[in-house]
Amino acid sequence: MKKSLSMLTALLAALSLVLFHTVEPDLRAEAPGVGFDLGSLRGSYGTVGRADGSKSVSVGVAEFDAEGGVTRFVRINASGQNGERRLIDLTSVGTYTVDPDGVGVIRFTNTFTDNSTSDVTFDFVIRTTGKRRGRGSLPAETIFALQREAGVTASLVEASFTRRSDLQ
Repeated sequence: MKKSLSMLTALLAALSLVLFHTVEPDLRAEAPGVGFDLGSLRGSYGTVGRADGSKSVSVGVAEFDAEGGVTRFVRINASGQNGERRLIDLTSVGTYTVDPDGVGVIRFTNTFTDNSTSDVTFDFVIRTTGKRRGRGSLPAETIFALQREAGVTASLVEASFTRRSDLQ
């Protein structure tokens, strides 16, 4: 009886190892914080930004190509010198990287309506995701970002990107 129990325990342990190694790649791919790459950012994202609380706010659209390239249009509504509001439009061309844990960097060259330019860098984290299709990239639905440099209208610039799912 004791020998049969030992044999059964050994058989169950071996079967568990076989099953674990067969399933392990899928478990790793679905583990939290794992599975992001350039392809996680694909398509059109609506953007909302703010600087120094609500000293200035912005809206825009960003297009990610799933290969490390990004373009965007932004309209900033900022405080003027005498309490009035002023609009600042800019377009950007840039690149991005994404780590497997969903943290990344976007580098933009901004061009303003007067043709002046500025370079900015955003550190970001993917906050929510959509469903993975097959073994493809885990799609980013929302992203939160902080600009490293002071903005045009204020020092601390925050931005959020929300995927517009019907506009791939």
